Amino acid sequence: MGEVLEQLVEMFMSVLPKLGGALVALLTGLILGKLTGSAISRLGRKMRLDEMLKDSVIHRVLATYNTSVSEFLGTSLKWFIYLSSLLVAMDLLGIPALERFSETAIEYLPSLLGGILILIGGTALAEFLAKLAGEVIADLGAPYSRLLMLFLRFILLSIVITTSLLVMKIDATVLYSMLNALFWGISLGVGAAIGIALGLGLKDYVASSVKTWIETARRMERGQRIREYEDKMKEYGERIRELSEELGRREERIRELEARRREEISEYEKREVDVRSRLHGLIGDTGSLMYARGGYRIVTTDISKFPLTEVLVCLANNGFRVVVERTDKGYVIDARPMRRK
Repeated sequence: MGEVLEQLVEMFMSVLPKLGGALVALLTGLILGKLTGSAISRLGRKMRLDEMLKDSVIHRVLATYNTSVSEFLGTSLKWFIYLSSLLVAMDLLGIPALERFSETAIEYLPSLLGGILILIGGTALAEFLAKLAGEVIADLGAPYSRLLMLFLRFILLSIVITTSLLVMKIDATVLYSMLNALFWGISLGVGAAIGIALGLGLKDYVASSVKTWIETARRMERGQRIREYEDKMKEYGERIRELSEELGRREERIRELEARRREEISEYEKREVDVRSRLHGLIGDTGSLMYARGGYRIVTTDISKFPLTEVLVCLANNGFRVVVERTDKGYVIDARPMRRK
């Protein structure tokens, strides 16, 4: 009997440290899980995570259980710590069956937590991107903006769910195939709807747009013609200015020529008076002087008394061509002005 008691005491003493370690692990996990879960819930509320996901599927599902996304995230993390501490306690007890289970569970818990975090964070990001795209599409005035926003939200949520399942190590092949078929079906439906809308609902819009484009093209053509006309008018104005300058130069040249002509006429008249006076002085009573055809005709009957040399020199020096002829009346001297070169 004493030996049995001793064995029981030895077994109890050998199990007691493991049991104590397991209890410590459980208490630590309970305290840490409680504190961490509360902190995460408060952090989610401060970050307004519930407001960001108020239109999401997760928010609507959690609302049926009277909980919010922040509380769900804090609770998930709290129970993750609880389960981790429980698995650590089971491992500390050293029971072979529980050890294998705890090892498998410990390996899977990070994947489970990662999948949950990806699901919540990805959903928040998907909702944000969908709202942003919806506002941009609405500002652009595109038709069926709400339908496009729903389609974009569906695509983003499908990506998030598929990714979270893969992280959780859950086979998503069937889901992926279903989403792929659904995606192509929706794409074909949307394409057909847009084609029908463009063919029927937007025909008036297309017609008015074509009319507007034609009017714009005509205005552009008229504007081009006006610019060409203005360019030609500028060219003509430049040509007129050049011709006006040329006309001014020619008028100036004409005035110069007229002034020179008047000077020459005045000089000729002055010279004519001088030549006539000189000839009268030379000839005197030895001959007669007549003005004929712009020149002079001199007739002398007595060549011996006539100052022939002086008369010829006077006429030649004043630009006259002289011809001397003998007639019945005596000698005739014809003086004609020579042409100027």
